[in-house]
Amino acid sequence: MNKNIENIGNNIRKLRKILNLTQVEFSNKLRISKGFLSNLEKGVRNPSSQLLKLISYEFSASEDWLKTGQGEMFISPKEIVKNQIARFGKRAILETINILNKEYDMLPTTFMAKESQTLYTANPELERMYNILHLLWTSGDERFKNWVSVQFDRAFPHDVIEDAQKKQKDTSQSSAS
Repeated sequence: MNKNIENIGNNIRKLRKILNLTQVEFSNKLRISKGFLSNLEKGVRNPSSQLLKLISYEFSASEDWLKTGQGEMFISPKEIVKNQIARFGKRAILETINILNKEYDMLPTTFMAKESQTLYTANPELERMYNILHLLWTSGDERFKNWVSVQFDRAFPHDVIEDAQKKQKDTSQSSAS
């Protein structure tokens, strides 16, 4: 029996036990048989790289930990979000966060305003404007979104935005020199 396969099997068993799942529950989530899982845990069978990825995804376990037993057993929430951003894109994740903000009755400023407070604490007026815009945009009312979009386009015509982008680029280039 290969020692590496046996170690991976032991790590899979440790993960299952930490999650307080039976072999049947664990194998059902992975859509594999209980017998195959038992053979994995005993080190009789070697898991494919796809199965290790599935275990990692399904149980938020570190693939490296599954293979080596080194490091953290579980992926951090930050890493999970990063993986989902890579998988679905920033826009989809932000839209999902906004939906969850509403669904769980969190304050509309919970996620995005925290980000803006980090970025704009030196400018309370900018923070106020951002929070109002964010509140209107995440209200869930399509009429509000349409109105906000029209007002935004009126307030900031395309040429004004292009000028601001050019000035910002010039400023960042001159400060880098």
